[in-house]
Amino acid sequence: MSRAALRIRNRAAWRLYFLSAALFLPIGLYLTYFPVWLAAAGLDDSEIALVTGAPFVLRVLATPLIAFIADKRGIAVTLAVCATAMFAGYAALGFVRGFVPIFLGALLAISAQGTMPSLADALSLSEIRRLEKARQPPVRYGRVRMGASLSALTMMLLSGAVVAVFPGERIILAMICLALAAAGAAAWAGLTMRRFRFDPKAAGGLTEDPADLRLAIICIAAGSLTQASHAEIYSFGTLLWEAQGFSPSFVGVAWAIGVAAECVLFFTAEHYLGGAKNAARFLVLGAAGAMLRWSVMALHPSAPVVLALQAMHAFSFASTYLGTVLLIGSLAGRNHRARMQGWYSTVSALSMALSTVACGWLTSRYGTGAYLAMACLAGCGLVFALWSGAIRKRLKF
Repeated sequence: MSRAALRIRNRAAWRLYFLSAALFLPIGLYLTYFPVWLAAAGLDDSEIALVTGAPFVLRVLATPLIAFIADKRGIAVTLAVCATAMFAGYAALGFVRGFVPIFLGALLAISAQGTMPSLADALSLSEIRRLEKARQPPVRYGRVRMGASLSALTMMLLSGAVVAVFPGERIILAMICLALAAAGAAAWAGLTMRRFRFDPKAAGGLTEDPADLRLAIICIAAGSLTQASHAEIYSFGTLLWEAQGFSPSFVGVAWAIGVAAECVLFFTAEHYLGGAKNAARFLVLGAAGAMLRWSVMALHPSAPVVLALQAMHAFSFASTYLGTVLLIGSLAGRNHRARMQGWYSTVSALSMALSTVACGWLTSRYGTGAYLAMACLAGCGLVFALWSGAIRKRLKF
């Protein structure tokens, strides 16, 4: 492996890594403190639920269209437009007051923010495949995606200090600054990575081989069902832990362990377990890990067991995510890379929304017993994951 080839690989890897990290900076603070800002801005609980929930509905409707435009006009350019729209939405929130203006600004910001991960995945996989075809040393997608996880984790850990500097309604100023950094990184990618555009000479199917379309659909089903099984812990995990008597500091550590474990898997998995050729194994590992995690979580585990189960986020989430993205990325046709990732993002969002609604009913009646339903959902994901593995083995690729 020549030094020149290594320089090309390293330059591409770091470019993708920092882009991924920059895009997730605002997401890390949004997850922890955006609802707090909404409350400080005077919204009540029902209004906060509407402001944070409505963008998921719009995301389900808009993501396929945005992915279609990305494949036609350029993935990097479309990503830059979405990041700019996110920044504009957050910037507008810094000046408006009242429910309706805040709802509209948040709808723009959060919806645009939600489209960026799938576009970033499509862009990263396109660059990785370009280097492979040019016979350059491989860039590992997992390590690129680790940049996003580390970025979100860093912002979660620093969020308390950030909010100390920007308290109350001033939290939105920090969101604007982080959104500006993400928009700048995306604009830079749009200027330097414009080559990933529609190729009229390439095959027109969603997959390079039409026979692979069934495998792609099964893979999306496996990933979406397994990820939807996280709805209980995402929506009610903290509340259930507090009801068990766990302290706020313990809850914070538990969430941090989950993200840290996710980073470790993203960094090591492809090196030790292989890449796209073994993507179906990641899916199976993720679904099986989710089944075990939720089954034990339903048993009112002690604090040390909870921390161990949180470390299993590396399997239930990260392994599932890695397997799904790598597999559908390897199947996607030249002109449909953004759309394939977009369809996964759409189906995953819809599954998560439906699962979250069900969790509200289940938790009110069964408490931690709702995790058993999540284990069943992960079991359905495991069936599809095993099916995708069987098909891939039969096709011998």
